[in-house]
Amino acid sequence: MFNESQIYSLHQKYSHGKYREELLDLVWTHSLIVKEISLQIAHNLKSKYQINLDSDLLTAGALIHDLGFYKCFDDDFNKTEKYILHSQFGYELCHQENIPENLARFCLVHNGIGIYPNIPITLEEEIVTYADCFHSKSYPNYKTLVDIKKMLVIYRPSDSIIIDRLKNKFGLPDLIKLKRKYGQWHLKTNKWLKSIKQK
Repeated sequence: MFNESQIYSLHQKYSHGKYREELLDLVWTHSLIVKEISLQIAHNLKSKYQINLDSDLLTAGALIHDLGFYKCFDDDFNKTEKYILHSQFGYELCHQENIPENLARFCLVHNGIGIYPNIPITLEEEIVTYADCFHSKSYPNYKTLVDIKKMLVIYRPSDSIIIDRLKNKFGLPDLIKLKRKYGQWHLKTNKWLKSIKQK
């Protein structure tokens, strides 16, 4: 299984442009937050139901899921592709890097709560897909279940049912510690994003 430093090196490789370091920090820190939410859910499943998950795969999947983000923007951070395609781009990059299919799939299936036919199959894929919904990279912030539903139903009204099913399956993550841990990062990153969008 690819470890954290190997996956970070992939993010370094594909981040580009005049905001290369800032974008790397944006995507990587978001991925770390998704990893922490995912591991929290896995811990709860184990303690409540004695369900054992592959924590190495879960960690790697959370860290690699947004690898295709960088291919949606030019060197000036102007969008050049529909953002929804970043999942497919990440999957293709994984194949170029000879990453195993079971890890590459995290890129492919995480968008929204899975876009047919690219839907999560394993519990690990479902958890990362669900965890990703609770944190946004666009002016980074945390989302409530209500926020998530409002966003999802714009595109597919039926997704409200799916997110409720995932909530009943995995519960709601405790975001309080994460809000404290990454509070200053959120302030700094949002300030930077506002500054470049005002130019």
